[in-house]
Order: sequence, then structure tokens, then C-alpha cells
Amino acid sequence: MLCYSCNKQKNQLNSIKSNLISNNVLLLCQTCIDNKFEPRWVIILAGRQHGSNYVKDYILKHRYVGRDILADELIVE
Repeated sequence: MLCYSCNKQKNQLNSIKSNLISNNVLLLCQTCIDNKFEPRWVIILAGRQHGSNYVKDYILKHRYVGRDILADELIVE
């Protein structure tokens, strides 16, 4: 199975509620849980729904795996 955050194949994943989007259950590996990571796509969706200040801590501390999240990914026209 693949971890929703790091997208690596792991033998064991844990069901964790997202800190950013309520009622969203994520399957994360222990490494991502320990680092308090959220999937990149969750951060982008939460930023679009609640504004960039809501996800600012995750973006500045790079608490996700993948390329940098740019401002134009958070803006919806």
C-alpha cells in the first residue's frame, strides 16, 4: 500500500484524521506521522478552502513531500 503523503510503498499504514480538512481520513506511514506531514494535495485543497494563512505553517516548514507549493496553486479564480 502507498502512503498518501510520501507516496512510498509501506508494509504498515495508519489511519489518521487530517489536521487540515475535517472528516478526511488519511493512510500515512509512521515516518510521515512522526514528521507531522500532510499530503501535498490536502494542503493545497485546505489553502483553497480556508485561505493561505490556514496552511502557512505547513508550507513554510515544508511539512509535506514534493515540490514547493506555489501561490498560484492556492488561488482559485
